Amino acid sequence: MKKYDEREVLFARVGLKKGSKEYKDFYNKNRAAKKDDDRQRGISFRNNVRKSDRFKELFFPLTKDNKYFIKSIFDMAESKPVNPNRVDINLEFSSNLKEIAKYYGATSAGITKLNDYSFYSTHGGLSEALNMDTYNNKILPKYKTAIVFTVLMDKEQINRGPQYEELLATEEAYVKVATVGSRITMYLKELGYKAMFNNSEFYLGPLVPLAHDAGLGQIGMCNHIVTKEYGNNVRLGAVFTNLEVNYDKPIDFGLTEFCKRCALCLSNCPSKAITHLPRYVNGRQFYKFHDNRCYDMWLKSGTDCGTCISTCPLTQGVDLDKLDSIKDKPEVINEILDDFVEKNGRRVYTKADLDIVKMESNNDEDN
Repeated sequence: MKKYDEREVLFARVGLKKGSKEYKDFYNKNRAAKKDDDRQRGISFRNNVRKSDRFKELFFPLTKDNKYFIKSIFDMAESKPVNPNRVDINLEFSSNLKEIAKYYGATSAGITKLNDYSFYSTHGGLSEALNMDTYNNKILPKYKTAIVFTVLMDKEQINRGPQYEELLATEEAYVKVATVGSRITMYLKELGYKAMFNNSEFYLGPLVPLAHDAGLGQIGMCNHIVTKEYGNNVRLGAVFTNLEVNYDKPIDFGLTEFCKRCALCLSNCPSKAITHLPRYVNGRQFYKFHDNRCYDMWLKSGTDCGTCISTCPLTQGVDLDKLDSIKDKPEVINEILDDFVEKNGRRVYTKADLDIVKMESNNDEDN
């Protein structure tokens, strides 16, 4: 089994200060990544949104303090002591925990066992918001269970990607993920169990493999978790705890074959970052992916792009009865895709601004 190293994640790489000891150490071992990383280093992609100064003045503050809001609830959950009077929990309480996650705001939830390879080997994070520099710190696996959950993003905002509304969708989802995670964490601590929640500012491990193992969906060609009900239009969260309950199992509803025949995320990707080439990590199928190419689009658009989310037919909604039959009847995949293309064309894209970011008058049009 291979342990993931957070220092290899693109955001950790481009966050390194050129010439620093950490920079030299990393690229001495990873020379192939240096050229592309250097040209993307230290650039704030959000300043590149193709909007007027007036637009930025009005609407950039919508998400400016999100990280500090996340910090406040992270600190609150971290500082809460574990109740010394532990409540005994049966293995069957897993069903309750998943419903509790949804009560707190999750869209779906699953539970999986944590193994040594579920954790990053080494931190690669520098979070100014959390006032934490964990780079190069080894991660010691000290939790047994992951409560993994999804938070649905606003589809109308995602369908406007790579426009600014797409960024609003992802930013709001990260706040919701942190809110759900913090509440589950504090609940478990009140029951007498250690717990912490992963969030956009601090991760102990990669979440896509955990979501796969917890049965929330399958890994699509886009390398996201793709759910039956909402496609990949979700953000992931996870609470790690030492409470042990019954665990869920991975699911297979036929997505691998569906992606082979569909590949709309690949053909619509504006930066050609997605490929059809499978790669296997710890027994799970992913796809070869060019992360620097993807980030080029972020830098160009000033948003998270989101095209691979809006183009997924499952994001837009498909006939679930048909979807449930594709493993036994692969020809139904063609029916689903034909229905999608007839209704939407190659992708769903809405250009008109949503009311939340409409300017005061025509005099304040985008640059």
